[in-house]
Amino acid sequence: MSIFASGEVIQCMEQNNCKSSACCLLGSLATNTSMDFGVLLLRLGVGAMMLVHGIPKLNMLLSGNWAMFEDPLGIGSFLSLLLCVGAEVGCSVLLFFGFLTRLASLILIINMCVALFLYLGLSGWGAQELAAIYLLIYLTLFYTGPGKFSVDAWWLRRDCKIEVE
Repeated sequence: MSIFASGEVIQCMEQNNCKSSACCLLGSLATNTSMDFGVLLLRLGVGAMMLVHGIPKLNMLLSGNWAMFEDPLGIGSFLSLLLCVGAEVGCSVLLFFGFLTRLASLILIINMCVALFLYLGLSGWGAQELAAIYLLIYLTLFYTGPGKFSVDAWWLRRDCKIEVE
């Protein structure tokens, strides 16, 4: 069973002058549907994984225990925690559904830059690695957009009459 529709395999075979579907499997796989499916998986995965970091911070905020949160921006622990929760919980949910994807990605990029350069600072690569990986993923989503399996694409097709590739 192939993850590609039979029409996509045939189109791939024709475009790449392939004699078998294995050629397309080992080739670029750059069909629109496979690219959109890959972006969907990336959005769902990173959205869920960042929630694991954001939910404990949300609980800290709701319990009123924000004094324990560090203040890397110098704006106070409460406001720093509120911004972090907004990014890690709110924007992760937006990414998960593919709604306002580029805006959510931009906010998460800023959040990861603060974590990577201000909070973790000179902690060494071992401590900075995860924040750098998240930053790379958010930069990728900012540039690729949400893909066609998203609320953004549905909205563009419905309200703006824009054909999403």
